[in-house]
Amino acid sequence: YRQICQYQTPRKRIGTNDYLFLPDIPNRRYAMNVLSYMFNWVLQHTGLKLNPHGNPRSLYSLRHSAITFRLLYGQGIDLVTLARNARTSVEVINNHYASTVTGSKYWQMRLYNQGKYTTQSLKTTDKDEAISQAKLIFESLKESGDYVERIPKAQEIPALQNQKILHDLIQEILAAELEKVKRDEIRHNSYVMTQIRLESLIFDFFKNYSLNKIDAIVLEDFITSLTRKNLSASTIQGYIAHTRKILRLLHRKGILASIPQFPPLKAQPHSRGAFTITEYSAILRKSKELRRHTFTDWGEGKRAWIKSDYHQMPHEINWLIRFMVYTFVRPGDIRQVKNKHIEIINGAYKYLRLNLPEVKRHNAATVSLPAAVGIFKKILEYQKQRGYGRPDDYVFFPEESNRRLLLDIVGWSFNWILKELDIKTGPHGIDRSLYSLRHTAITFRLIYGGNIDLLTLARNARTSVEMIEKFYASTLSAEMNVALIHNKRR
Repeated sequence: YRQICQYQTPRKRIGTNDYLFLPDIPNRRYAMNVLSYMFNWVLQHTGLKLNPHGNPRSLYSLRHSAITFRLLYGQGIDLVTLARNARTSVEVINNHYASTVTGSKYWQMRLYNQGKYTTQSLKTTDKDEAISQAKLIFESLKESGDYVERIPKAQEIPALQNQKILHDLIQEILAAELEKVKRDEIRHNSYVMTQIRLESLIFDFFKNYSLNKIDAIVLEDFITSLTRKNLSASTIQGYIAHTRKILRLLHRKGILASIPQFPPLKAQPHSRGAFTITEYSAILRKSKELRRHTFTDWGEGKRAWIKSDYHQMPHEINWLIRFMVYTFVRPGDIRQVKNKHIEIINGAYKYLRLNLPEVKRHNAATVSLPAAVGIFKKILEYQKQRGYGRPDDYVFFPEESNRRLLLDIVGWSFNWILKELDIKTGPHGIDRSLYSLRHTAITFRLIYGGNIDLLTLARNARTSVEMIEKFYASTLSAEMNVALIHNKRR
């Protein structure tokens, strides 16, 4: 810490409100990306990016190392002390760290608590001393509330103990969700959403109710509290799904006698914020017009976080907008798509065949509309003039190695266009973003795509018929299908 302070002092970044690392970067998400990129660079150069089991390491591995080092070399340290200092639980330490430290010559204690066993090293080879140690640790766990005695169903759980149980349950769920991320079963963004919901509104509500007495009435009150916060029905359903995980865990641990039923809740489908043909044409014109303008409205006292190269509308944005509408891709696909993923087909039909990386469990090839062929050829020619265009180069902004940052840049540029045109918010009050171009692509096909069936459209857009029917087809107005309505049998 002294070395860091000594380094930051000449740079006048040592104030109490200054960040410790990379204080010059106000966008802390970007700062985190920079730190991760630098650390990954070190790992790649040292050949340590993968651990002995073939799993990738990251900046987070330094935390794992810190805890493991204490377990290996921290003489006399107990798991409760270590867990509290590392701001985690004894269960997480035991399951994810202590269990990997093998070859111990010391006595261990095994404790059954809240439906499962935990094991802890006693750091001694003397049996009598180990027994004394185990008793002291057990008494310490009881005093701190980490050990939960079985409570009769008719008796309410004391408030502090109730909060402790709820906190530990949430940490157990999050540990399981993190394992899903590592197995690539869910995305990290999904884990973050689970963490936010569990540790905020769910914890704040249920900490006031005895966990062994949660019933249908309590769940109704919970939904009422979410409704008062003006959350949509679909968002409330997300909170219900996360709450069910807690209820199942309470039941499994014997704290809750049975899992109560939630009251029925129906989410109404809403428009996905697609653009009209008039708005889409205006967006294309504005994306070209802004190439000659420099963005300066960063807000009072705020710094520009976008590179100066992008303060004028990037040349590629116009092509990117049209490419998304003609290929049905998601913004996440734009981040990943490389030239090798695209094949130009010149046959009875001219189109692009896209073999994109898997997203949302969809990995089948898709086809574009004919107009995408010419756009891709222009992009490829443009990139080759800049020294890119190889099969392994990205189609859009190949010079940006940080692809998450790239998506932020593209999203910011597109929002600039929408704000200039005053169409950032749709007619129904729905906020529009880069993702709205995908909604536009699907909606245009429903309106102008002849007699295209939903199954064909859904498969080519790498989604489901249910999603098309629920969020797109159901929101088309009568006027959009006026030709079909006016049609007569012959």
